[in-house]
Amino acid sequence: MKLAGSGMLKRCLFITFLLLVFSFPVDGFAIDCTRLTSLSAERIASYIAQDPNDPIRHYMAGSSIYCEGNVEEGMGYIERASDMGHIAASYALGLYFGSDKTGDFDKQVAEIQENYDAAIFYYERAAREIESAPNYPHNTYRDIPDIEGKSYMSIFVYFALSYSYYNGYIRAIRDMIKNDTTYTDTILVLTKMQNAAERCLNRPSLSVWGARQGEIAHSKQVICQARKDFADTALNLELQRVEVAGQCSVSLGECGEHKDIVSRLVQASKEMGNRIRSVPKI
Repeated sequence: MKLAGSGMLKRCLFITFLLLVFSFPVDGFAIDCTRLTSLSAERIASYIAQDPNDPIRHYMAGSSIYCEGNVEEGMGYIERASDMGHIAASYALGLYFGSDKTGDFDKQVAEIQENYDAAIFYYERAAREIESAPNYPHNTYRDIPDIEGKSYMSIFVYFALSYSYYNGYIRAIRDMIKNDTTYTDTILVLTKMQNAAERCLNRPSLSVWGARQGEIAHSKQVICQARKDFADTALNLELQRVEVAGQCSVSLGECGEHKDIVSRLVQASKEMGNRIRSVPKI
């Protein structure tokens, strides 16, 4: 009993260490409630009715309602704006679902799978809209250049996207070690993380960032390169891990070769985190 208890303790400590190493926050753009005025339901209805096909009206109405504390109702308006192609609305919905629909945008990765999938859907939508806009943030909706200039939104879209895929992979590793379960999509998730980081690297520096343009461009390149390098390394290690996992005669948490590969993943993640923290915060 003593040996079994010791082994279980080591396994729990290893999982805890894994979670600590793999957890670092993603900063992000949130709706700026300080710039919005409170509107009554009647005024919002009138405002929307003036041009019901204008996504900016839906986005602003939803933002005002959200700032009043009616998160779900506000996001309903913002969802309509997203469906009309409003980039900031799509990103806000990614944050909303990433918060498990709480509206607490400091929480970046949903615990509920349905919300996690929805967050990625909206981050991907925002990224595609950015990529398809000639001369972004221009040639989009008229409020996007101002939003981009104040919040650097496009950068955070790619940060959130790559981090979401990263976190999905790490959660799968955690669950496999803790519960001896098997996941079949870990390679796909890492490939998507790699792709998101590459897309981030390919984004140009934007003049609307003003005096911080050079600083932000540099930080973006360092952060996205660090994430791509992790994805490259992790893809190679994951192929090895899958092969070893199939050969382990004991639980994954006790399998020496498997633990060695996960330790290398931990080290790669620590290196990524150190590189990300080496540049000024955007």
